[in-house]
Amino acid sequence: MDKQQLFDIDVAVRSWFSTLNVTIPRLIEHMETDTKQNRFDLVTNVDRDIQQNFEQFLQHFYPSHQLLAEEKSNQQIDAYHGHVWVMDPIDGTMNLVKQQTDYCVILAYFVDSEPMLSYIYDYPNGILYKAIKGEGAYANDQPLKPPHTMDIKDAILSFNAQVLNLETVKALFDASFSYRIIGSCGLDSMRVIKGQFGAHVNTNPKPWDIGAQFLFASELGLKMTTLDNEPVDFAKGGPFIISNKGCHQQVLDILNDGDGYQK
Repeated sequence: MDKQQLFDIDVAVRSWFSTLNVTIPRLIEHMETDTKQNRFDLVTNVDRDIQQNFEQFLQHFYPSHQLLAEEKSNQQIDAYHGHVWVMDPIDGTMNLVKQQTDYCVILAYFVDSEPMLSYIYDYPNGILYKAIKGEGAYANDQPLKPPHTMDIKDAILSFNAQVLNLETVKALFDASFSYRIIGSCGLDSMRVIKGQFGAHVNTNPKPWDIGAQFLFASELGLKMTTLDNEPVDFAKGGPFIISNKGCHQQVLDILNDGDGYQK
């Protein structure tokens, strides 16, 4: 893809993001919450309306582009070919409902399976993180530097202790400097991207949870793999790690020791 075309799409998408500063407060003021698979699997009018808003944006400006997203059926989507957007309209819906903070919008643009543009919008803090293929990564247009190499003993690790066996959790606690979990895959990953965390592990992410992280990782020299140290399929998701290159293998060794990370 021509660089100027990519820059033009970035300008259009950032203009769309700016509209959320008006849309989100209005939606939150009249927030309605439903459940999906269980009482912890929440969805709100904020999720649905933001996604619908972006669908309308694509239909108007880029009608040939496809959208793979959380709050819709994706059966007809051919994610591996052509122009494909991957979206989580609200990543961290439970945080939005229960805390009114620590949630974000995740959006990524792929062309023939190659990540070209990525965005993680930390709306509560007013920070739009973006990555452009071959042009680096930015926070509100200020360049992000590649994180310093970090050993596991100096690293804060991010993972859900409820879905790992106790032996694995203890080993991770013992090997690392500390532990945190924000509860938003995008924001936990962003802590790794900015060098605040050493690694974020998620055992059940969907494509929209991790779509933006591919490009951030490649532009800033991070490792992003399955827990078997294989490439992650952006259209399928599944257990993954995004990590500082200095502690990636150390975390994987612990996760796969003995009976492995699975309960």
